[in-house]
Amino acid sequence: MRDSEPSSVGPQEPRRDDNVEREGPYIGPEGQPPRGFKRITVGRAQILARPEAASWSRQAVEEYGSLYQAARASARRTLHGRGPVPVVANPDGAGPPWVVRRYRRGGLMRSFGDRFLRLGRPRSFIELESSARIVELGFTTPRIVAAAVYPRGVLYRADLVTEFVPHARTLADVLFGIHDPSDGRAAGDARREALTCTRDLITRLSEAGVRHKDLNARNILIAREEQHVHAILLDLDGCRLAGPGDSVNAGRLQRRLARSIRKLDRTHQRSQQRTDQDGGGNLTKDEMNHLLGLDRTTS
Repeated sequence: MRDSEPSSVGPQEPRRDDNVEREGPYIGPEGQPPRGFKRITVGRAQILARPEAASWSRQAVEEYGSLYQAARASARRTLHGRGPVPVVANPDGAGPPWVVRRYRRGGLMRSFGDRFLRLGRPRSFIELESSARIVELGFTTPRIVAAAVYPRGVLYRADLVTEFVPHARTLADVLFGIHDPSDGRAAGDARREALTCTRDLITRLSEAGVRHKDLNARNILIAREEQHVHAILLDLDGCRLAGPGDSVNAGRLQRRLARSIRKLDRTHQRSQQRTDQDGGGNLTKDEMNHLLGLDRTTS
């Protein structure tokens, strides 16, 4: 049965996910846990955590039944994706905050909410493994500190905990959100810069043989470090690596991303959210295609 979720993540009564009644089989990677991670079992919950997250993860599941519910009870701020994404203070009192994401279905399977069939490896563990491989290839992605799975019968729920990336917005927010003038750039310039960074990321993914089955404007993060701007790939459970020496068609990745941008554009036009608040500088379809490199690719 799906959790009932309050509308905010401020102070609230402690909640529990029902995952600690009894021991269950480990449904993650067999053998030793990935390098740098510890395996933790709390009832049916299965957790892979870095040493600095091990104590917090165990206590969170013991008290709240899941990492996600524990984070919602102590969140300092909330991001938004397919559901609320709480951000909690680093338990050590130093270092970057942690982002705790509950996996949720989208599209035609949206009615299943946060429940997945226990077929193959769970999504949070796939993303942990994919992240390690992507980093080895030289890509930047938020550092994972814990991944958890909560099996129940033939279904499971899953959480992922990553370090918060400061001074970053999703590509969707850059293109269609309210412009933030604090970085001193015009809205149009910020959007062009974000699309150029994204095009460069797609080129590198193609050359490295990385496939992403759900590349869209919400799982690309545009981060600024002083004068350097770069694109960061999110939702790595959708990534697959081609064989050695194989490349991936960049045009296919670009067209997939362009479809998601057009869909977002139609949504914002219908809701009339793109007003003078977005700072102006809206890009035309042809300009976005050019910046993504679509005018130089073929089928």
